[in-house]
Amino acid sequence: MQKLTVERLLSKLGFGTRKECRALVRAGLVELAGRTVEDPFEELDAKPETIMVNGEEVPTFEELYLMMNKPCGLECSHQPRDHESVFESFPHRMLEMGLNCVGRLDADSHGLLLFSNQGQFIHRVESPKKGMLKTYVAKLARPITDPQIRVLKEGVQLKGEKKLFIARELEKVSDTVVKISIAEGVYHEVRRMFAAVSNHVEDLERISIGHVKLDPQLELGKWRFLTAEERAEFQ
Repeated sequence: MQKLTVERLLSKLGFGTRKECRALVRAGLVELAGRTVEDPFEELDAKPETIMVNGEEVPTFEELYLMMNKPCGLECSHQPRDHESVFESFPHRMLEMGLNCVGRLDADSHGLLLFSNQGQFIHRVESPKKGMLKTYVAKLARPITDPQIRVLKEGVQLKGEKKLFIARELEKVSDTVVKISIAEGVYHEVRRMFAAVSNHVEDLERISIGHVKLDPQLELGKWRFLTAEERAEFQ
């Protein structure tokens, strides 16, 4: 088994090729335990919890699990077409580590968005077979009616889709605000469901995925790592 060296650790954390990581060390930009590392080939007996790179304290875990309070106007794509990308909010090193969205939110929607570089985690959260509900607060153009609620709970047919789409949970907050939970995540699903019952979504915020809720302290456009307790909710 290869020894863990400083250059190898930096490379695993997305700081570039081995050559680029060696250059970081030789430029005096890497610190461990309060001292500047001089030798990129220095062997580590154990992986440190953090490493300082160019003044930034970086956690050394290689598996990424994050939540963002996504604002409107951002696309969930590495190659956006019409708006800026949500990935511009993250350090470049995380993109080098394979960071991806867990599900998506369209550019006109905001709220809870998860990210990871672990394929099994992404599949587990996204898969409709897992029954993981995604809950949204929708502000409607017109008051919701009892017949509309009934149809949404029974299931609506969406254009181009073969199955019925059902509101697994639906709570009327006010005449024009509802909380709705769905199990899938097809393109513009919530908006299309309300359009199917002759209403229109003016604002859509995702507030939870499974039992994990959007952190009320997380400002719009900001992100943080998931806690161990939050990650456990997806096991």
